[in-house]
Amino acid sequence: MRPVAVVTGATGGIGKEIVGLLIAYGYQVHALTRRPEELHTELPGHGEFLVPLSCDLMLPDALQQAADTLVEQGRPIKALIHCAGSIHPEAAGSIRKEHLETQMMINLTAPILLTSKLVPLMHKGSHIVFVNSMAGILPLRGNSVYTATKFGLRGFARSVSLDLQSRGVRVSSIFPGAVDTPMLMKEMEDGGSALNFVSTPIPAHDLAKLIVRTCTGRGGEFFRPRIDGAFSHACLMMPWLLRLTLPILQMVGTQGQRRFLARRSKNI
Repeated sequence: MRPVAVVTGATGGIGKEIVGLLIAYGYQVHALTRRPEELHTELPGHGEFLVPLSCDLMLPDALQQAADTLVEQGRPIKALIHCAGSIHPEAAGSIRKEHLETQMMINLTAPILLTSKLVPLMHKGSHIVFVNSMAGILPLRGNSVYTATKFGLRGFARSVSLDLQSRGVRVSSIFPGAVDTPMLMKEMEDGGSALNFVSTPIPAHDLAKLIVRTCTGRGGEFFRPRIDGAFSHACLMMPWLLRLTLPILQMVGTQGQRRFLARRSKNI
């Protein structure tokens, strides 16, 4: 019998890649989705090894119901991957309540609640993976709420790792820079930061491979690109470093964005 993996954000740019890889590696994937009847249409070719599970991450009661369904099935969960995410770029003085609630719920509250409810199904060798963001260690101008949720998610993951260490359940956080997905393009249309393009956005398939490989590892924090992670940590220790380099990063990012969009237009 195939081991069970539970995935949120399964129909997103990264999530689709994760689901395909998990099934190829021998998992049965339970995908939380608001539209379970459409999942096989959005993710064709995965057959009986893809199990839709109705759940709107914005609704705590829906999370509880989905968790109850998994608990009733009684099968151990080998991998729990939190891949769903939401971003609404806004300046600090113009934060809209609905955008605040969406980002807080999807990026932070839902992973906390779902992890808490599914921990009893996870045993030695199981793995929880949080798909975080470089914004979880580097403050991002114009995205204060998103940054806050990702900083919070990092703290939660670290604490959970300590809580579950004695049980042999491993916990990992993945911190990518920008990823080449429709979510990135929508973010930029909404006024997202040019800092997304200081490094070339990572292909979704490449990031998905890292996430799936992480499920069989020892746990920890993983940064892609690594140099971005090192720089972000340096900025945490020396806040003046970010203030000093921000104009340069903004210029490099703006140039990188132009190159990225030019390449995309040629490939369309």
